Amino acid sequence: MKLEGKRILITGGGSGMGLELARRLADRNKVVIAGRDLAKLERARGDTSALQTRQLDVTSEEEARDGLGWVARELGGLDLLVNNAGLFRSYALSDDDAEAKAIEDIEVNLLAALRMTRLALPLLEASREGSVLFMSSALALAAVPGFAVYAATKAAVHSLARSLRVELKSKHIRVFEVLPPVVDTGQARELDVAKLSPEAVAYAIVAGLRRDREEIRVAQVRQLAPLARIAPSLADRIVTRALTPH
Repeated sequence: MKLEGKRILITGGGSGMGLELARRLADRNKVVIAGRDLAKLERARGDTSALQTRQLDVTSEEEARDGLGWVARELGGLDLLVNNAGLFRSYALSDDDAEAKAIEDIEVNLLAALRMTRLALPLLEASREGSVLFMSSALALAAVPGFAVYAATKAAVHSLARSLRVELKSKHIRVFEVLPPVVDTGQARELDVAKLSPEAVAYAIVAGLRRDREEIRVAQVRQLAPLARIAPSLADRIVTRALTPH
C-alpha cells in the first residue's frame, strides 16, 4: 500500500498507538484522529499541527454515523479506517463489577469496530484503495488467566478480520489486522511486565502496510502465531509468563 495522499481516520487516536501511528502518517496523508476526550485530541493536534480531530464515541451509532459524515465532507472521502479504540484490563469473572466491565469491553473492543467498519463501507468502496485495519492482540492467540474477556474480544476481532478479508474482496476493500504484544500505553502501563513502546508498534504497522502484509504480527507475535497452532498449551504458558508481574 502506498501511504501517500490517503484520507485516514484513526479511532482512539488521542494517545498511545493510535496517536503514534497518526504522527507517522500525517506528513504525507490527511489524517483525522477521533476519540471521546476532546482535551486529549487538542493536545495531540498541538504537538502535530497536520492532524485533524473529531470528538467521537465509537459506542454510539449516532456519533459514529455523524463522525464519518464529517470525515467525508472534510476529507472528500475515506481511504483507510483504523479501528484502534480499545480497552485493555484484567479482572476475574467472579468480581462484583465483572458484568459491567465485560459489557463495556465488548462494546468498545468488538462492537465499536464492527459499527465503524459497517458505516464506513460506502466510503471505502468508493475509494480507489479502500482499506480497514483492526487492532487485535497476542492474547487473541492464547489463554491467560485474568484476561478472559479481553482475549475473547480480540479473538473475535481476529476472526472478524479474516472473514471480512474474504467477504470484502469483491468490493476491492482490503482488510489488515495488527497483532502486537503488550504495549506500554493506557492501563497496560500499570503492569510490571516487559512492554513494547507505542512508537515501535506504529513503526511496525507502517512497515506492514507498505509491504501489503494483511496480518501484521509485531515483535514476539511473529513466533507466537505459528506456535499457537502447533503447540497451543506452550503458547499459553509463554504468554501467561509474559503477563506475570516481575
